[in-house]
Amino acid sequence: MKSLHLWNRRDFIAKPTVWLAASHLLGGSTVLFGQPTQAEPAAPHPEAGGKPICRTLGKTGITLPIVSMGVMNADVPGLIRRSYELGIRHFDSAAHYQEGRNEEMVGSMIKEMSVRDQVIISTKVLRPGWTFGPRAPDQARNYSPAEVKAHFLEVFESSLKRLQMDYVDIFYNHACDSEADIASEGALEALTALKKEGKARFIGVSSHRPEMALREVTKLGVYDVVLTTINYTMANDEGLLKAIDEAANKGIGIIAMKTQAGGFRRPDARAESPLPPASQTAALKWVLRHEAITTAIPGYTRYEQIDQDFPVAFNLAYTPEEREFLSAKNVIAEAQFCRQCGQCRTDCARGVDIPTLMRSHMYAVQYSNRDLARFTLASVETGKGLDACSSCGACKGTCRNYVNIGTKIAQLKALKPDIAV
Repeated sequence: MKSLHLWNRRDFIAKPTVWLAASHLLGGSTVLFGQPTQAEPAAPHPEAGGKPICRTLGKTGITLPIVSMGVMNADVPGLIRRSYELGIRHFDSAAHYQEGRNEEMVGSMIKEMSVRDQVIISTKVLRPGWTFGPRAPDQARNYSPAEVKAHFLEVFESSLKRLQMDYVDIFYNHACDSEADIASEGALEALTALKKEGKARFIGVSSHRPEMALREVTKLGVYDVVLTTINYTMANDEGLLKAIDEAANKGIGIIAMKTQAGGFRRPDARAESPLPPASQTAALKWVLRHEAITTAIPGYTRYEQIDQDFPVAFNLAYTPEEREFLSAKNVIAEAQFCRQCGQCRTDCARGVDIPTLMRSHMYAVQYSNRDLARFTLASVETGKGLDACSSCGACKGTCRNYVNIGTKIAQLKALKPDIAV
């Protein structure tokens, strides 16, 4: 079998026409590409004929088109129908998205179309201590394995009711930000029991700390799938890229999220000016040109976005416009994408959970999903969120990459009336 570690090799990015400037990447440059050696063919639209590129999801045996639907931000039921008609077969939701309405929408549309046996449905559960309410739950409480197991099973049964299904194809232990989250005894007991009963065909982990999650899942050998953050702003993260390849070589299915590095809007003052459409297809292609990744779940919310994204599944060659976007000198710096590495935490004397604030900012400003931003802020332990930032003259948090932490926290403060918990 050919090695899957293709990120910094000519035969990954270059085939057949563009080469990755690996030496610049490893030196921290934001220049992703050198000059093309020849013109690439334009990607065909689905209606032009042909079949989408499909890949197998690790040892699960599930074969999927490389573009799927992240339903998280969508609230238009017809998008699911349109996605299915175009050829998308994997729909990703979670129990807490839109306070359960997201699962209800997915379930209703799949039932209406009578295509349950033709699609792959995934949903997720958050551990005890994550609730949507007027104040952050007691995250510090140590829940017993029995309590954790009961919570997982209860949330899962509620998800099945909202989805109007007897089973899901993938059930995730969601937002695992530590090894302890992934190896949680109660979570593993619940997940493996559901898999044994056939209610969850396969089990997985999603994480905003992808390298850690991939390595822990690979070591444990229990989970089938990892839903991982990966996008072009992480091109110089050798540890993550290696972890993806190692997990895939062990038969773990890899699904990509956060592929668009924040979507159509930049988080700075120019956010009112959307990025060009080529930026979105370029970002998606950058991820999917790695064969270890089975599929990606871009979170589109409009018909024109799916009509734009799904043709990527037919041809991963870059267009001149896409190449130009990825070649721009400041393309990574301007994205200000928080990798959730957590190194900034040591800069704050109050121990503020800066990575979660940065993720909340992305949801509120770039996704325009104030509910999800509010939910995410609610997960922060009391005294570690915006409440701890109220008296600071200037933020001491410094990103080791390109995120302007102080500016984003200031913007969150200005949005507080809309996203207060």
